[in-house]
Formats: sequence, C-alpha cells, structure tokens
Amino acid sequence: MQRFRHFQLSERPGQVVRLLAGMADVPDAKPTSWVTLTREGSFSDPRYGRFEISRDMLLAMVRNFDAGVVGTDIFLDVNHQPGDGAAAKICKLAVEGGRLRALVEWTDFGRDAVKARGFRYLSAEFSENWQDNEQGRLHGPVLLGAGLTVRPVIKRLDPVTLSCDSGADIPLLLHPELARTLLSEAKTTMNKYLKALLEALAARKLSEQAVAAVKTLAEAQLEGITDEAQAKQLCEQLEQAAIQLSEQLAKLPANGPAPVIQLSVGGTDHAAVGAAVAKALAERDTAAKQLAETTEGKRKLLAETINAAAGLDDATKKALAEAAVGVITADTTDDQVRALAQMQIQHANELAAARQLSQLGYAPAGSPQITVIADGVKKLSEFYRENLAKSSAAGQLHLDAKQTLPPFCQKVLAQLDRMYAPQLETEYRALAQGQGTVDMGNTALPLGVQREVIREALSDLNVLSLVQTLTDFSGAATTQIPYEMRDVSQVVNEGIVYEGQSIPYAGIRQAMETVSITPMKLALSITNEVQFFTRASALNWDALGRNIESNARVLRELVARRICNELQRSADSYLAVPVSNENIAAQLGSGKSLIKLAQWPVVRPFQARDLQGAAVGLPENPITVTLNSVQIKQWDGSGKQPAGTYWRVLSFNLGTLQFVDQAGQPVAPAATGTNAISYSVATNVTKFDLDPQGGVSQEKWLNGLIQKVGNRKAMMRGQRYIAPDFLLMSPTLNDTATNAEQFVVSQKRDGSDTNSQGDLARIKDLPAFGTNAPGVDLGDERILMGQRNVLGYTIAKPFVTGEPFEMVGADGHPIGQKQAYGEEYNAIAVPRVVRNRFTSVIVYSSAARAAL
Repeated sequence: MQRFRHFQLSERPGQVVRLLAGMADVPDAKPTSWVTLTREGSFSDPRYGRFEISRDMLLAMVRNFDAGVVGTDIFLDVNHQPGDGAAAKICKLAVEGGRLRALVEWTDFGRDAVKARGFRYLSAEFSENWQDNEQGRLHGPVLLGAGLTVRPVIKRLDPVTLSCDSGADIPLLLHPELARTLLSEAKTTMNKYLKALLEALAARKLSEQAVAAVKTLAEAQLEGITDEAQAKQLCEQLEQAAIQLSEQLAKLPANGPAPVIQLSVGGTDHAAVGAAVAKALAERDTAAKQLAETTEGKRKLLAETINAAAGLDDATKKALAEAAVGVITADTTDDQVRALAQMQIQHANELAAARQLSQLGYAPAGSPQITVIADGVKKLSEFYRENLAKSSAAGQLHLDAKQTLPPFCQKVLAQLDRMYAPQLETEYRALAQGQGTVDMGNTALPLGVQREVIREALSDLNVLSLVQTLTDFSGAATTQIPYEMRDVSQVVNEGIVYEGQSIPYAGIRQAMETVSITPMKLALSITNEVQFFTRASALNWDALGRNIESNARVLRELVARRICNELQRSADSYLAVPVSNENIAAQLGSGKSLIKLAQWPVVRPFQARDLQGAAVGLPENPITVTLNSVQIKQWDGSGKQPAGTYWRVLSFNLGTLQFVDQAGQPVAPAATGTNAISYSVATNVTKFDLDPQGGVSQEKWLNGLIQKVGNRKAMMRGQRYIAPDFLLMSPTLNDTATNAEQFVVSQKRDGSDTNSQGDLARIKDLPAFGTNAPGVDLGDERILMGQRNVLGYTIAKPFVTGEPFEMVGADGHPIGQKQAYGEEYNAIAVPRVVRNRFTSVIVYSSAARAAL
C-alpha cells in the first residue's frame, strides 16, 4: 500500500521536515498582507532524501483550500507550535510564478513574534495526499498550516516583502543571492527549451530563413522565463509559426531575390511576414475551434441517443456515454455515432439482465436477456400499495414505493411471481380495469394478498441482517448451507519447509452442510370482503389492510423466533457438557410444580426430521425426565396428549422445568421411586449476577456487565481467532444495560454508547440488536454475541396459502369468514463446525432465582 508523507517544512531535528518559504514581515498600518509560503522545486534533506514540490501540487493546495476540505480555518503559528496560539489566519491562496502565495490576517501574537522575537522566516506544513478522518477519503496535496521559524533548512529563497494590496503580485525587491539564483534558472530554462525547439524545427526540414527568424524571436521571448509550462507553451506556438512562415516562403518566386526576414518582439517585423504569420495562426485557431465544435456535436449526439434508451437509469446512461466518448472524433459520421450508442445500450441491457438474474439466485451463461411479457405483477403490487395507503391500517404497513426491498425479499417475491404470473396478471386486470373475471369461486385467496403478506413480512424482518439468506427452489427434501473454515491443521513446524519437502495447504476452506427442509404452516383468517374480488369498488381496503398486517406480523414473529432460538441453541451446543440423572427428589412433594436444575443454562434439545416428521439421525442434547421411576414425555401444547403428567422447560437460561398436565396446567407430583433428570449444560457462556454486592450502587455494579461482554469478545478474538460483529438481546435487557454508570455522558467510554433514544447502541464497538419477536429463548436473561452470516435461512417454497373453507361459530352457524393455512418450506440452521462463532452472557438475579 502506498504511503504519503506529511511535511512540516522547517528544521526540527529528529522529528519532521520543514522547508523555508520566505522571510516574514508585518505591515504597520493594516492587519493583512501577502506572504510567500513555499515554491516549486526539487529539494533534499539528509534525513528524508529528495522530495519535490511541483506546480500541480501548489495548484491542488489552492483548490483544496478553496473547497475547505480540511473543515477548519488554516493558520500561521510560531515555531510550529499551534498550541501557543495563531500568528495569522490564512484568508486566501494563489499560485504566482511558481510560488504559493497567501493573504494573511495578522494577530498581535504574530506581530510580536516577527517584530520583537525575530521570527523572520515562514515554512509551510502540508500533506502530499491528505486523508480526512470522517469518510477516509484522500484529497491529494493539502496545506495544513505554516509556521514562523528561525531555523530554515533550505537556503537562498526569496525574502518576503509584504504588501497590504489586494493582489498577489510577486515581490519586486529580491535578495541579491535570490536574484542570481533566479537568473541562473531562467537561463537554464531558456537553453533547454530553445534547444528542443531547434531540434523540432530541424526534424521538420523547414527553410533556413524561417528557422533563423524564429530562433531570434525565441531567444528574445524565452529570456527571463523560469516557468517551464509557460516556456513549453511558447515553444509550441513558435514551432507552428515557423511552419506557417516556411510555407509562405515556399510560395515566393524561385528566381527572385532571397528575402530578408527579421522577427522581433517589439512588433517591428516586416509587415508582410507579420501579416502572414498572424493570418496562419488565426486560421489555425479557427480550424481548431471548428474541429472542437464538430467533435463536441458528435459527442452530444452520442449522449442524446443513449439517454433516449428505455430501461436504464440515469447513472448508467451517463457512465455509458463517458465510456464511449473517447472514440468519437470529428471524422466520425452520425450513423457511426448512433451505431456505437446502440452497442453500448445493448451491452448495458445484457449486464443488467445478468445482474438481476444473479440477485434472484440464478447464474446464467452467455448473454442473458430478460423479456417481460406483461407488467401486471408490478402494477398489481403498486395498486395494492396505493389503496392500502388510504386504509386505516396504513400506519402499520410498509407502503413506501421508494423504499428498496431487501435482496432476499426480492428473490422470494420473484419466485412467487414466476410460479403464479398468469394468475397475478389476471387479478390485476380485474382490479384495475374492471374487465374479465377472476376464477375465485369463493374458494381461493387472491394471490396478490399473499404476495403482499410476504413483502410486508420480509421487508421488516430485522434479524435477517444477522444471517445469510438463501433460496433453493429445486424442490428437494434437503438443502445445503455454505460456510467457511480457517484451516491450518496441516501446517507443522511453524510453517518452516526445507528444500525438497512438501508444502502443506492452509487457508480458507469452503464447505457445505446438508440440512433437512422443514414445513412451516400458518392458519389465516379471511373475511368475505377480501374474497369479493370481481371489482375494485367491492373491496373493503380497511379489512384487507388489517388482514395483511396481522398475517405478516405473525409470519415475521415465527421466523424471527426460530432464527433467534437456533442462534442460541447452536451457541449453547458448542462445548456442552452432559449431566446424567440429576436427582430431583428433594424438590418434589413441596407443593411446587417447578424444578430448578443444579447446573444451568440448559441446552435446548434438537432432533432433525424430514417432511413427514420422521427422525433423521440421532437427537442432540436430549432431555429425559424420570418421575416416580417412569420416564415421562414433554408437553407439546397440542391438547391431544392423553391424561397424565408431562414436563416443559420454563427457562433454558435459568435451568427451570415445570410439571404440567395434558392441558398445560401446573401439577405438583409426590416423590416416590426414582426421580431424575438428564440434560446438557452450556459452558460456552459467562454469567453476571444483577444483585449488587459490597454496598456498591446498581449503576456502578452494572459496569461489570459491560466488562463481561468485553471479556467474551476478547476470548473470541484471542482464543478462537473470531471477530464477533453483533449483540442480540431483549429490549428489557437492553434498557437494563443502559443504566450502567459508564453510559452517563460525562463518563462514557470509547466503543460503548447509547443512541439518541437512550437505547443501547453498542458495547465494546459491537452493535446491539433487539429481539422483536415474543417467546424467544433469549428472554430477558441472555446477551448473544457472534458473527453475522453464519446461520443460514433458506427458503425452498415461498409462503402461499391453500383454499379457504367456511368458519362457523359455537352454534354451528357461518360467521361470514373463511380460514386457510399457508405453507413455507425452509431450513434454518448453523453448520455444526462453525458453532464456535457464538457465545453468550447470562444476566440473572441470584435472589430472584433462589425465590422460585
């Protein structure tokens, strides 16, 4: 990576490089004056080697000063000690004759330094390529300040004769040594470019008379010029003048007297020759102008042709025109320009098609094209949003058409559109145009409604920002979730390999884990208003909006709950320790239904199953409960279990179970025979007791919670070589953490902060996310830490409902509503080998747990 230097150009041994720009003086009457800060040239220093200050660098400093890229005023200080105060404020910069000039407004401190303390020299402080600390952008050469100094490094620079005039003219009074230096530079510049001019004229084999005349003029014109850019431009003009003059001489009679040509600077040229040269130069300028205008017209035609293309955004059109403009010349015909524009447009369309297909999960080969038969699907969604925006549910829905949907949501909707495009097109025509019929038969929920449920649910599912979202529409019973592994297992002897020996492989290994697709089903309630779809006026948009919002919220909460629970289960299963037959007899017979396990937190058990519900593989971290010498089952909440005693987990975080009957009502069994529980305890955690000790205030005590989070982060980075990038917790726990003393404004620490609403924004520079779904295992006791994009959420079939059926009341009579159920086939899992990328902090009250 290229490094850029920061120069402070005056002598300060062992630290920085500073360069004398000029001698300083201050005016007596007015507070402002022009000073010279530095000049272009090549300089050297035994500590830092050779460096250059070019005219382009000086011009860049002026541009950046005018643009205010530093974001503050620029000042002169004394001896490069800005902490002592400002000597003058820089009001304006200009480049004059290869020098950087500044109009400064002096302070009393600066006047005193120059007049009473002898600080007579100025040195500039600048960066070759300054980088701002807000956006990290590089801005090129930037002047950062200048200092009054008494120890210049580079000598023989012009002293500054300050003036209070508004112009930035170069000083007329020069130091004798400086004058000799400038004279030497001027002679060097003249000789260099005069030699180059004569060589160019000789190469063109021009007439000796024209060359001699132009040489005389060049010697007069180049005298005193030190600016190389100015000298180069002058020689180019003189070369063109010599060519024109030679052509004029060639037209003279061959047998006539040889003309005597003498060109001079002062305008005493022979009239004929001067007129010829002037005419030739004028014709050249006119031709160049016409050429430029013709070329510009061709380029304008190119831009207009590209801008007229449909389907491309303005940024793409601008990029296409700029990419092709370099091949346009004045000789290019209009037809060629139009053909070039069409080639650019076609290429852009092919790239856009490939990009869209890639975003939707496809990897096409060749040059793909997307052909849209009808845009009814897009218009149908716009129609829904437009009318739902007028409903009473508009405030709860995400209806802003300008808001870009997450890519994952776009993929799922694209698959739905592909599967049901004809039906969606028909629904749009029936709604918007009032034509044709919709084959509803009062038995089918409009697909447009289902599409809006998916769009609404996935557009506000914030937890998706923590996982990798995938689609697999192949229809198989299993899918694969990708992951990456850092593999250095084959590296031995600290990577030392001697001649002729095999070199081990190491690096990042890409792999896949196969997981089963699970069917997630959700029953929906549908009003008759939603189904009456033959004309738009019959729709009750308030009822429709409530249905969409309610169903989307339920779907969103179910997905969020599964994702959060899988994140916690995966974290707890890493390094889990089995506990066999923990005796709970002492806790029975006390009239309580609740059991507190000796070790906690408990790992949630898991059993992979296929689409038919059959077990796949062995269970992970199972829980077995033996009550009165009989192993009892877990309560499943279905209401279909036979009468008896069952168990359920109240809190995996606190290790509490409860005995209930088939209806879920607590029961307190007596203790007879064997009573034991086997389970797995999570060790990939650390615990923090909320109860203060030693008389410490609650606010100070909570600082320890922040330290716990920092300790787990350090463990992840130092022992597992994993950089966590998120925290997940409940809003209640988020609020508790913000009560820590260190979040008081006066005691905040870098890396931990709250947002403008007072909610926890980050701890140890880890952003904090909230669980926005009820009933998650995280509860109010868990802070989960980990890496994003490890858990995979794959959709194999988007959420679509089946045919509704009539609902009846308790009396058996219809109630004017129908119900249906929807299905989404998906897989939510963390590959086993990367479960170490998560860890947790358990936040609890020992007193509250003891009281259970």
